[in-house]
Amino acid sequence: MGLVSFFNDFSNEMILSIFPAFFSSVLKSGAASLGLIEGVADGISNLTKIFSGRLADRTEKRKALAFLGYCISVGTRPFYLISSVAGHIFGIRVIDRIGKGVREAPRDALLSLSAENASVGRSFGFHRAMDQAGAILGPLVAFFILSRAPEAFNTVFIAAFAAGVLALFSFFFIKEVRPHLSREGVQKLRLNLRAQTREFRRFLFVIFLLSLANLPIALLLLRTKDLGLEMSLIPLFYLFFNVSFTLFAAYAGRLADKVGDKPVILGGYLLIALAYLLLIYDHSLTALAVGFAILGTGNAFTDGVQRSFAARLTAPDERGNAFGLLNAAIGFGVLIAGILGGFVWQHYGAVSALTLALAVILLSLVGFGLMGAKRATRQS
Repeated sequence: MGLVSFFNDFSNEMILSIFPAFFSSVLKSGAASLGLIEGVADGISNLTKIFSGRLADRTEKRKALAFLGYCISVGTRPFYLISSVAGHIFGIRVIDRIGKGVREAPRDALLSLSAENASVGRSFGFHRAMDQAGAILGPLVAFFILSRAPEAFNTVFIAAFAAGVLALFSFFFIKEVRPHLSREGVQKLRLNLRAQTREFRRFLFVIFLLSLANLPIALLLLRTKDLGLEMSLIPLFYLFFNVSFTLFAAYAGRLADKVGDKPVILGGYLLIALAYLLLIYDHSLTALAVGFAILGTGNAFTDGVQRSFAARLTAPDERGNAFGLLNAAIGFGVLIAGILGGFVWQHYGAVSALTLALAVILLSLVGFGLMGAKRATRQS
């Protein structure tokens, strides 16, 4: 699964890293359009995640659902070649993110069921590291392409599609994993949020609040344009983000297994807050590069660990549904962050958008710090 995510993120992040340049030079659109497209696409994606998680549990066809989701996403990428207005990109991104919604909850359930409970954090950390390794190479290839031909966006799109096809072929190596459930357990798969523990429901609420401050990376990359950078250099700052994420993702998973998920997540969001401070108050190129590197580190300490924490708070027969709910909570927060953040960014400036996000992080962490964390009694 790490190999699948490596090639898929190579493909997806190659495209995402050039969005600020593509939107400004080809589509003639700004921060509000970019934030709206990314926010709405992620919101629709996460509606899909709720149902895909429950369907994965009910049918136990986690591999098939994950494969279908990747097929949908990869299939959208050739359509960038004929896109000339923001409306085209909106449609492509919505379908792409629906594919993401179909695949993520079954994929995360498959990962958690493939690992012993004591090492689930390490498993998610390794997967995220592989995912981000692809996310490093994607923007790097995009940089080399645009540095030689600044308007060669179609070349980037073709290369991204080829990498996506490799992700689909990698599914050959994946085996389905099914927990041994009683008939009673299978019936419980039909239950909704109330079937989960109180601690998990509290965790979902706090994660939703924190996700409200998670501005889309494509929007944050517009900060590079405030400093007048050349279009070909923009993917490099996304590269700084992805390199730091990759370096710390596996370590974050191991640390969560050792000291607990909660302190690791708290530290991760504090790092994201620090990155926002740098982007707000220091306008030098060095501070911008360091800010994106810290942002990547903070995301490494939250992204995979949030999933391992959810796995430890839920029982195996509710795992797919739990990941669907987790992804939905994150996605709805990101939807609001994208739409509101893009609007504030375009009409009131980058500093206002970043300051608002910083305030939300700090207030939400207070609630997270007060939250208990009892684990599910039925462990895998």
